[in-house]
Amino acid sequence: MIERFALADELTCYYDRSSEPANVHLEVRVPGLLDPAAIRAAVSAVLTSQPRIMARRRPATWQRDYHWEFPAPATTDPVVTTDYADQDGLDRQRDAFLSWSPPLDVAPPLRFLVASGPGGDCLILNAHHAAFDGLSCLRLLREVAGLYQPGRNNAQPVAGVSSAPGGSDAEPVPRTAGAAPVVPGVQRGDHPAGRSATAGRTWPAARIAPGRGGTPGRPGYGAYLMTWGGLAVSRPPRAAGLRVNDLLITALMLTISDWNEARGGSRDQIKITMPVGDKAQAGSDGRWANLSRLTTVAARVPAGTLPGELAADVARQTRAAKDRPGPQLDLASRVLAAVPMPVTVKNLLLRSALRFAGPLLCDTSLVSNLGVVPALTFGTMAAAEAWFSTSAHMPRGLSLGAVTAGGALRLTFRYRRALMSGADAAEFGGRYLKALDQLAGQEAVGR
Repeated sequence: MIERFALADELTCYYDRSSEPANVHLEVRVPGLLDPAAIRAAVSAVLTSQPRIMARRRPATWQRDYHWEFPAPATTDPVVTTDYADQDGLDRQRDAFLSWSPPLDVAPPLRFLVASGPGGDCLILNAHHAAFDGLSCLRLLREVAGLYQPGRNNAQPVAGVSSAPGGSDAEPVPRTAGAAPVVPGVQRGDHPAGRSATAGRTWPAARIAPGRGGTPGRPGYGAYLMTWGGLAVSRPPRAAGLRVNDLLITALMLTISDWNEARGGSRDQIKITMPVGDKAQAGSDGRWANLSRLTTVAARVPAGTLPGELAADVARQTRAAKDRPGPQLDLASRVLAAVPMPVTVKNLLLRSALRFAGPLLCDTSLVSNLGVVPALTFGTMAAAEAWFSTSAHMPRGLSLGAVTAGGALRLTFRYRRALMSGADAAEFGGRYLKALDQLAGQEAVGR
């Protein structure tokens, strides 16, 4: 079957490049050992039962649109394995695994990494954003967990892949710190960067000031994972009519303003992209791709801003954004996709527009919250710990993904290494958690 790309999926292809992979990251940790063969068998079963996942992009150099072809034959094993000795080792493995987007010209456009170490095993999903969003990644991982059966004869190939190199009998994939995993039959593509709807606001947004260790021109992302313990003391925000999303966005605005001021920047208007789930589309046609509307929450945060007042303003905007129907993307993006030109030309047009107009049109950052999710159970092991993140293209350079599982809110900053170093991200994360703690306190909300 052949199907034209949806607008958001087509634009993601233009935004994706090797230095800024357009991928979605979902990760869970279990307290014991995962059986890689059982994971491989569960993934194979899901791919077999969901033919739309087994999709690949048809060549379209001089065509006006991209098209999916599905079900497409699998040409590589999407499950790879590795070991880690400590948390730093796991962080390096994760960064390397997420440093590329699964290619769209082979099926399926996703990869799983089973990472085994002393802190428990991790299952990390890297999915191309043109084919998956956060909610569809969560749905995929939930189905894999439901079909996971350790200890059985799970040696069948994945979705038709032979047990030749890259198949179910392949040796663990060797890894090199800072490099993408070498998956047989897969080539790293050249892909780009994204922007969100601006909800009618035309003023330029503040940019996040570079950290001290950011390296201009350095490609790739880093991921900084955090757990916030303040979710248990959320009664004051709830009493003030605030939701977790309101706290996340408000805290990010406060952190960016303080961060920029500490580096000699100005306190300009901050715009935060907020995806809003489109319940009318979700599951209506079996699609797994991007079904959310991108909206924007904007505010100025001058020195002395009362956190409670800012949070109340953010809450009003988030409620309005959820209640107000609208297109999935902004007018400029819709016009670009409709231009009767080959996709290669539209790709060049978008990259040029981002280079020259991006600082004026793009939002400051992005907050994407998957909400409260039930614990995923792999056999008898419950994966109470979960993390989620999405890409952070320039000129934004930083995004925040959030998911609540096992009674804790876990947060992941994805950041461009051209903007921040690992030490910068840790400093920024510490400031952010402090802002969240302040917002969750009675004094901050009650003012």
